[in-house]
Amino acid sequence: MEIIVTHLSSDFDSFAGMIAARKIYPQAQIVLPAAINQNVRKFITLYEDELPPLIDSRGIDFSIVTRVIIIDTRYASRLGPARRALDNENIEIIIYDHHQRSRQDLRPTHDYYRETGATTTIMVDIIKNKEISISPLEATLFTLGIYEDTGSFTHPGTTPEDLEAVSFLMKKESNLFVVLKFLNLSLSEDQHRLLEKLIMNCKKIKINGIEILISQVETPDFIEGLSVLTGKLAQVEDASVVICWAKMKEKIYLVARSDNKDVDVSGVLKVVGGGGHPQAASAVVADMSFEGIESKIVKSLKKNIKKPVLAKDVMSYPVQVVKENLNISRVNEILKKYGHSGIPIVDKNNDLAGIITRKDIDKAIGHGLSHAPVKGFKSRGIVKAGPNTSIGEIQNLMIKNGIGRIPITDKRKIVGIVTRKDILRFLHGRSYEDLWDFFPARVRKILKVISGIARVLKYNTYLVGGIVRDTLLKIPNFDIDIVVEGDGIRFGRELSTRLDCRLEAHQKFGTSVLILPDGQHIDIATARVEYYESPAALPTVESGNIRQDLSRRDFTINTMAVSLNKKNSGEILDFFGGREDLRNKKIKVLHKMSFIEDPTRIFRAVRFEKRLGFKMDRQTEELARATINMDIVSRLNGVRIRDELIFILNEENPPEAIRRLGELGALKKIGIKVKVDEEFITGVKKILNYYEKLKDFYRKDGKEVKKWRLLFIVLLQGIKSDGIKRLCSEMKIKNKDMNIILESFGRWNEVRKNLKNIVERNSVLYHMARKVPPELQIIACSWGSIYYKNIKKYLTELSGIHLAVSGETLKDMGYRPSEKYRSVLAKLFEMKLDGKVKSREDEIKHLEMLMKTAG
Repeated sequence: MEIIVTHLSSDFDSFAGMIAARKIYPQAQIVLPAAINQNVRKFITLYEDELPPLIDSRGIDFSIVTRVIIIDTRYASRLGPARRALDNENIEIIIYDHHQRSRQDLRPTHDYYRETGATTTIMVDIIKNKEISISPLEATLFTLGIYEDTGSFTHPGTTPEDLEAVSFLMKKESNLFVVLKFLNLSLSEDQHRLLEKLIMNCKKIKINGIEILISQVETPDFIEGLSVLTGKLAQVEDASVVICWAKMKEKIYLVARSDNKDVDVSGVLKVVGGGGHPQAASAVVADMSFEGIESKIVKSLKKNIKKPVLAKDVMSYPVQVVKENLNISRVNEILKKYGHSGIPIVDKNNDLAGIITRKDIDKAIGHGLSHAPVKGFKSRGIVKAGPNTSIGEIQNLMIKNGIGRIPITDKRKIVGIVTRKDILRFLHGRSYEDLWDFFPARVRKILKVISGIARVLKYNTYLVGGIVRDTLLKIPNFDIDIVVEGDGIRFGRELSTRLDCRLEAHQKFGTSVLILPDGQHIDIATARVEYYESPAALPTVESGNIRQDLSRRDFTINTMAVSLNKKNSGEILDFFGGREDLRNKKIKVLHKMSFIEDPTRIFRAVRFEKRLGFKMDRQTEELARATINMDIVSRLNGVRIRDELIFILNEENPPEAIRRLGELGALKKIGIKVKVDEEFITGVKKILNYYEKLKDFYRKDGKEVKKWRLLFIVLLQGIKSDGIKRLCSEMKIKNKDMNIILESFGRWNEVRKNLKNIVERNSVLYHMARKVPPELQIIACSWGSIYYKNIKKYLTELSGIHLAVSGETLKDMGYRPSEKYRSVLAKLFEMKLDGKVKSREDEIKHLEMLMKTAG
């Protein structure tokens, strides 16, 4: 016998899940739990004739059950009489559930757990994929289950899969009028009286900054719907977390509801044997006093609710302030310089005196009062908070007073400021993920040492940069970049002592670089803020905090950081939506002036596009094109262009990056004239193909072929020698590299002419190819198969040939040193190239003949 069961006090999600399971397992029997929620019971009463048979648990012989399909729970204790079937020999247990796993979970034969807002969502997805037909009533019931458990898609645990499931059900003629009716049942007289008692008995307690509403009631009769009444109580009292318990007959029923993502009520009710999910949980207890229940619940709340985030945890600091005697014009310049929409005003003692906003400044300037001191325009009745004020309280202050920033003061001195953006970034920009396992043990050890030093120095310390981005993308990257809210050089010195490695400090920027014995670098920087005096200029730098430091980065995907601090170790800081853009494969700038301030970001955007398979979002691409069209790219320092080009040309797939730069028009702006069309890109790909085939031959021969130099030569086609030299000089390309580039163009036509036909004589081919730079040899291979055959023959058969004899051999043979040595050895070498000389004995024999012939 096969049965489908669910937990006691079945709600619409569990009941709908059972009906859906019957569609998947048509031979199984649905066994109703002993207790069912009132709205579900009314649904069954109305529609029982159209539902599959529903069996009372009292009519089942559980000893003959061979398979149990459990819906919406993982706890045996919540199954009521049906749990007896779990003891049967060779019992097959199948679980469909969306609740968080715990140690008390059953160990099923098959576990269909998924992180969704409702178990019904899992079942509907299976029905959809198996193409099982469902009736409009079944579609309606399944919709009820999903709506109820996701709070009509408002609970934090709601997922895209829940919405997709309901979208599918709507296509199957789900009736939303029926859904609305059963989700909002009118209360009976008994329920009204019970709700009134709950309202009268309720009280609020605050735990770790979060307000909890608790209420209790006792009634001689069993009244259904305590879960519904708990929800009603939350609405009446405007409470985000409510816990109610009611003694009815011999048992005490507990229900908890939470709309606060920081309060998981299923975890809270575990202390009394309850369960559920983070937003809704329940329990049934006996032989416990109300005082005992409250004591256990309060202790559990204190254990499960994290300490509140305070103003000092999210505030921006140090705070830019202005003196009250500064004039409006100067304050306007400061606001523009730092991009602020408001700024605090301090008096002569540096005590907070007020705030002035951009609107106030604009009004003053509009009235011709640019010369007036700012103190005449400051806000009156300052709304402020202390460092230990909770974020919730700060939100309330903003809402109550209709303001967007709250100064944080300590003994009248301003120590920070919290803005609307700070609140939003806190709410939406933090998450936890176990990234440590992705790092090798050696990197984890280093990060642990860094975290320990941060604790000793009392510096907030963060892992930043590409290592965070790539780790989230599961791409190996072990370049350690650290930002500290403190003295980066002091931190570097402490770390170099602990790791016993070399330190290089850069006082001007407050940065230090550690070089480990194996050559790995650790970069440490002081958190800083940047602003640009003019487009394409280098930035002016000032100290700041982690948020300000991340805000100066190029793209959102590079703005994430991982906390190495004790209080929130492992927390991912994502103030600018980087993770969302990683998921959507988007390259996005942080603000509209980003490319104008630093046009090299255009080249980096293209590099990341092609390396990661991402794409600039529409606005970012429009800003890039506008910056290029404004000729700002051409103002860039040549060295910065060189560095970005070398990065791009050394990438795994440079042809597509070159194509993209050509399409954007960026190459022309830096002096590269080549036409980047399909024919050109095909040629570049062909050259790189030959580079991969031949690079090892050059390495064996002790010659260096640089990929970037090879492609740079290709890009410089169409520019005269003087222009190439000037461009290389502007980019400060090393003389060695520049000489190879110039020589390649100097020999270009010669190689085209000499190697266009098969060169039969080895010595002739050797002398034709020997002085040709390797980069030009590779480029020549792309001109045709004959060029390739000549070059390959030179590399594989000729370049490694050497004479076994030398001038010393001639001396030993009794010949006096003279100019003839060189010509005779050269003639002998040609003979060896042409296969006329095989061994050292042959060389000595022919050497004697050649010396005699030379007189």
